[in-house]
Amino acid sequence: MIREYWTKLDTRQRYLIAACAAVVIFTLVLKFAVLPLWDSRAKMKKSITSNSKKLDELVKIDAELAVQNAKISRMKNKLGSRRSNFTLFSYLEKKAYSANVRGSITHMNSMQGVKSASFEETLTDLKLEKITIKQLADFIYQIESPDELIRIKRLTVEKMKENPDYINAQFIIASYMPASSRSGGQ
Repeated sequence: MIREYWTKLDTRQRYLIAACAAVVIFTLVLKFAVLPLWDSRAKMKKSITSNSKKLDELVKIDAELAVQNAKISRMKNKLGSRRSNFTLFSYLEKKAYSANVRGSITHMNSMQGVKSASFEETLTDLKLEKITIKQLADFIYQIESPDELIRIKRLTVEKMKENPDYINAQFIIASYMPASSRSGGQ
């Protein structure tokens, strides 16, 4: 039936039908083969760009993690070389005696510090009254010790109103202990 119809058509009509069929086939190939490949290629490029940014960020995070792990390792080594019976209170009392300010301590209280998986920060609030600037400088010089992981976290100094030659100083002093160590009186 189709063959009969085709034979009845003249040459011009046959070319027209062949051209229409070619346009339909071209459109179908374009719609179902070429355009999906093109879209998936564009999506893949976006995905590669996005994933490369994520990878760059992960590399940065990995570098920061390596730096932090190195710091933790150094801290563990320093803590390992510290006396096993070390307490921040006794350390501060010894240094106050050495700096000749032991009698000026009005209070020394333990405070809660920050805890992590590896370390526990121990804080001590220490107040000195009626000391000279030289005594303060000597005491600060003696208590801050990177080797012992002891630092002054906060220092407040005020001039005495009764006698301007003397000052009062309040410290928050921090040290670190291994997280597993829970010894009291730090």
